[in-house]
Amino acid sequence: MLARVITGLAGALLSLTLIQAAQAGKSASGKAAAIAGPKNGIKTPGIQIPFANLKADATVPATDKPSWVSFVSGGPASVYFPDSGKLQKIDAKTGKAADGVSELKKPCGGMVSAFTSLWIPTCGDGSLQRVDPKTLKITATIAAGAGSQAGNITASADSIWMLTDDKPTLSRIDPGQNAVVGELRLPAGCQHLTFAEKFLWVACPSTNRILRINPETNIVEKHIEVSATPLDIAGGQNSLWVLCGKEGKIDRIDPKTDKVTKTIDLGAPAAQGGITYGENNLWVTMNGFPLTRIDVNSESVAQQFWGDGGGAITTSSGAIWLSNFNNGTITKIDPKLVLATLAE
Repeated sequence: MLARVITGLAGALLSLTLIQAAQAGKSASGKAAAIAGPKNGIKTPGIQIPFANLKADATVPATDKPSWVSFVSGGPASVYFPDSGKLQKIDAKTGKAADGVSELKKPCGGMVSAFTSLWIPTCGDGSLQRVDPKTLKITATIAAGAGSQAGNITASADSIWMLTDDKPTLSRIDPGQNAVVGELRLPAGCQHLTFAEKFLWVACPSTNRILRINPETNIVEKHIEVSATPLDIAGGQNSLWVLCGKEGKIDRIDPKTDKVTKTIDLGAPAAQGGITYGENNLWVTMNGFPLTRIDVNSESVAQQFWGDGGGAITTSSGAIWLSNFNNGTITKIDPKLVLATLAE
């Protein structure tokens, strides 16, 4: 009888051990699956890092999925983004939401700070609004129209430039007259407007070209061939940097020669995303890879954070601001913390 009891007890202990081992194995495999990186991206050891490992300084919820985010240094330093048909505001220092501009009718296409004002396209009434950055009151309304794409407004030394319809038409606005003083028809499908290195630059995804426009003559002077589907442009380090979506590449353009001098492979296609220069680095956001840091000196990917997110991006002094299209948030991240966050 005693032998049967001992045998039974031994069998039970063995079963329990097997169950615990199986559960441990399941837990281990589950953990491995949880921390496994994406199938694409840069596979060089030490480059890919879970975005969840990067601690944010602040996160501000949004009702919609903000299609753009813009930093303004004056009156006081603030970050703006569109949400629920209004222009919302974040205090850049504290990372907390503040009162925005509620009088606007569906802000769209980005915004720019220039000539002591904020310039904001509004698709609700097809206008360009001039806003006092201190009082956040509208000081002028210009019947200019408004394009549907983000990043369709910029400023040169003496003018505001905006894609005012989806044909598209590039309009020149005189801030002294608060009026459109010139128009230029661009090839169909061109979008995203940037002023850098004394010229205007426009991305044309349908033709895989970047247009260089002379703001003094209102003439397209160069058509520069780039990698497939250019989505966004940033100026920095005396260069133009172009995020090209089809294959997930960044082309570096020398504005002196109008030639692509380097192509950096991100290892993943970007159906949507953005690029910006700040804090001596180039920063990229795209679907599945919320943040990628490009070392502009070595012209290579230094860090690639993978996970949920990707959207729009900008920088301010000591901060990176990310719009997440998936969960509808604006996140503030310290670039020093990014550099200090290493792969496991």
